[in-house]
Amino acid sequence: MIVRGIEEKDYEVFKRLFDQAFFEYLEFLKQGNPQQYMKELKERKEVTRSGFNFYLRTGSTFVAEENGEAVGYVASQRVLSLHGVDLWIEYIVIQKEFRRQGIGLALLQKLIDYATSSSIDQIYAFINPDNEPSMRLHSKAGFNIEDWKIAVYETK
Repeated sequence: MIVRGIEEKDYEVFKRLFDQAFFEYLEFLKQGNPQQYMKELKERKEVTRSGFNFYLRTGSTFVAEENGEAVGYVASQRVLSLHGVDLWIEYIVIQKEFRRQGIGLALLQKLIDYATSSSIDQIYAFINPDNEPSMRLHSKAGFNIEDWKIAVYETK
């Protein structure tokens, strides 16, 4: 397996993997939170070309390849904060058949190496408290996981 920076050629697989993860998330919601399921379904998120290009430009989005095939990615972006520069993880997506093989950990380690060499102060990720695999992955990579609440004000 190799982990490398995302490239233009990765658009289709980036989009496919995002869709796969989004539909898994919808199935999870359907079981435990039907109202949120309907809301997410109506507001379906998709990877657009401009959205992909954003991550392409960040320099902090990485792809994992297995036998020349992209099987996962971590998408992140730099954010200025009061104490310097932070890195926000937006998505970690691993193709279902390749999970629990160390790919997510390798992606996070590449991101940590990037952050260290780029003088990034902190790396953040929002993790749903019901997402045990994500919590285990981040913990294994050395992240300090705390409970979280989100307050959202929608203007639309």
